[in-house]
Amino acid sequence: NLGRDHLDFHRDLEDYFQAKASLFTAERARRGLVNVDDEHGRRLLDQAAIPMRTFSTAGSVADWRAVDVELTASGSRFTIVGPDGTAQRTGVALPGDFNVANALAAVAASVEAGFDAAAVAGGLAAAGGVPGRLERVEAGQDFTVVVDYSHKPDALAAALATLRPLTDGRVIVVLGAGGDRDPGKRPIMGEVVARAADVLIVTDDNPRTEVPTAIRAAVLAGTLGGRAEVVEIGDRRLAIRAAVHRAAPGDIVLIAGKGHETGQEIDGTVHPFDDRVVAAEELANR
Repeated sequence: NLGRDHLDFHRDLEDYFQAKASLFTAERARRGLVNVDDEHGRRLLDQAAIPMRTFSTAGSVADWRAVDVELTASGSRFTIVGPDGTAQRTGVALPGDFNVANALAAVAASVEAGFDAAAVAGGLAAAGGVPGRLERVEAGQDFTVVVDYSHKPDALAAALATLRPLTDGRVIVVLGAGGDRDPGKRPIMGEVVARAADVLIVTDDNPRTEVPTAIRAAVLAGTLGGRAEVVEIGDRRLAIRAAVHRAAPGDIVLIAGKGHETGQEIDGTVHPFDDRVVAAEELANR
């Protein structure tokens, strides 16, 4: 999959694609594996000069497929069908169809590398969640709090598409954008969330050496015309506090951007800050 990220290093998305494509050459790989549900994956398949395997979760013709997918709030169950038609029922402790695709890619790559399919599928099903990836924060509250590393437009859209069907209540999002990184994605991030959420609290992520107010302004610029109520609270702890205090029974609070990170970089200094810890503290004081 290829989305808008790392454009602070690449001129544009095409340059980013070509950098990725350079990995699928005889000088760097013997074989490759691509997602044919993705347009960039299909394009890569057409131009690759090495033997390729394909995977799909959306019914495309592929060597590796995920079928009979069951999505729940706590994870997913699905059947993996390999190139020889062998089927393995497995699951992953992460919600969202995009995590099914990630899991399928991991299984396919492992088996293509020589590992036993049943062992890989069994190990996947037995594994827990991934820190900071749609990770729940539980303190006995009657609403859901989730911390996720989503920090680019397509990742935010995927997280929101996963969470929205899980509630009849509101989706409240805490969002910032990182400093010294691709500035062009900031208004797009704001647009994506303002279009899908009910409440958006724009805050600081890792400003790094940039002026935090300027970063927030860029995110806010993309929210115009969205459906969400938009609030600006620069202090990330106060933003998380506001989100959990606003939440009503059945709502979902998504704290996006930093995920597993345990620090916040501001003007060259990394301050201790873990969204999961802060959320738990604010829930305890609610």
